[in-house]
Amino acid sequence: MWKNKFTKALRQGIRYALIALLSFSVAHYITLYIFGTNQYAPIGALWATITGTVVLADTYGSTVAKAKLQGLGGLVGAIAGFIYLSFFPFNIFGMTVMILLVVSLCYATQLSGYSPGAAMNLAVILIFSSINPELTPIMNSVLRLIEMAIGCSFAIIVARFLPGVPDEPVIALLEPSFKK
Repeated sequence: MWKNKFTKALRQGIRYALIALLSFSVAHYITLYIFGTNQYAPIGALWATITGTVVLADTYGSTVAKAKLQGLGGLVGAIAGFIYLSFFPFNIFGMTVMILLVVSLCYATQLSGYSPGAAMNLAVILIFSSINPELTPIMNSVLRLIEMAIGCSFAIIVARFLPGVPDEPVIALLEPSFKK
């Protein structure tokens, strides 16, 4: 019994480790290539890794569905970030207002599933602009979308070729007296 649980746990660990390795490596290389310096590459690689990790689900279909929501939400966030940075520099108040507006817009238009990706990508774009203020708003937004796409793509690939093992239902973990 313990061997089976360990094998399941190890499989899940391998899936996330592969996403981290692949997403980080590819995004790091692309950002390094675009900037020609290693200074900002780890930040873009981090964003790709976070996105891939968030998107991975137990099944291929669930991963694709989460990737679609994350990607489309990220597009909304990138557009909002581009518009904001075209007129204003980063500040925490502006970021807060923009996230409020973007998430409210997503909910008002029946696209609430886009909200997490939109809010996350918008925040990353705005914060990154304070780290690298020389980067144009369009380049910043496009790079963050590319990094999201890298993370989502590797999550889909890993889910396709190394499917997850669904956990036991929570009720199975309870003592026998609690089971129906």
